[in-house]
Amino acid sequence: MSMGLASGYPMDAVITCKFRKNQLCSAVEAERLLSFTNTADPLFMFGAVAVGMFGMPELGATIALAHYLSSFIVGVIFRFHGRERDNHMTDAQIECGNIILRAFRALYKAKQDDKRSLGQLLGDSVKNSMNTILLIGGFIILFSVFLQILSVLGVTDALTTAFAGSLSVIGFNTNLAPAMVSGLFEIDLGALAASQADAPLLEKVTVASAIIAWSGLSVHGQVASIAIESGIRMFPYMMARLLHAFVAGVITMLLMVDPAHNITTLFSIPVMFTPSSSTTLSTLIARIEQVGYQILLLLSIMIALSIAIHIIKEFYLHISREGSLLSHTFRGKHKF
Repeated sequence: MSMGLASGYPMDAVITCKFRKNQLCSAVEAERLLSFTNTADPLFMFGAVAVGMFGMPELGATIALAHYLSSFIVGVIFRFHGRERDNHMTDAQIECGNIILRAFRALYKAKQDDKRSLGQLLGDSVKNSMNTILLIGGFIILFSVFLQILSVLGVTDALTTAFAGSLSVIGFNTNLAPAMVSGLFEIDLGALAASQADAPLLEKVTVASAIIAWSGLSVHGQVASIAIESGIRMFPYMMARLLHAFVAGVITMLLMVDPAHNITTLFSIPVMFTPSSSTTLSTLIARIEQVGYQILLLLSIMIALSIAIHIIKEFYLHISREGSLLSHTFRGKHKF
């Protein structure tokens, strides 16, 4: 999930397939992983979409927050996917101890099992990265040409009419229909078309967020070309993308209640200060204060989440101990 957040499509598909090939997860677990971890990267949402397409950097936090929250919700929902195919013969022993030490032990064990030298690892990583870049670029070009062919044949006009009808049902501007058609095939073209549509900002950002969550048939093709090697089914992944698009659109609308002052402007930091009458020192102090405020806010959220998780774990441990004690007491009383 962390690599999906950092690198975007289709890096998590690559990692999940490696897990499957190395027998680190079952097929149904791989399908659950792909359902919510294959996400867009922050650089695309903040830089390409918010700044490059909409020209509003403050929208980056809105789009990213909606994208990742909806992805997490999809993951929670998909925990029930394929329960009948689960086959846990034995419960794996949970290792205890400091998480940092456990991570380094796991890293060392993986290095011993891999048996490749550092130079070979570096070379393989560069080759795999370049192959992935070529794969992504090739699929973008392929689906851009394919979309143009469909446009010449008149297929996109029929799809535009269908999407326009769907948008009118929910009260959205029908000018966003061409963006949805482009987004159906390619994420970049769809987000760009949504940003340029003649429609209210709220609706444009909502549609762009849904398109990013759907990710387009181009990304689906990239994932399929990778996942087919390990036998992972694509249908659950496609259903997860549809659900992700719907939830991301809803969350974006909630965050964009007031488009001019949406709640995620709290996380916006200007790239550069250009004061006309202040000194360099005062500018530096102002920047440190602003960045420090953001760091404090992020740390406060992380600490609050950590405390909440710790309390929940302690509560469940207490309940399990009480249940075990009652069970032993009951057996003792009824032992003949």
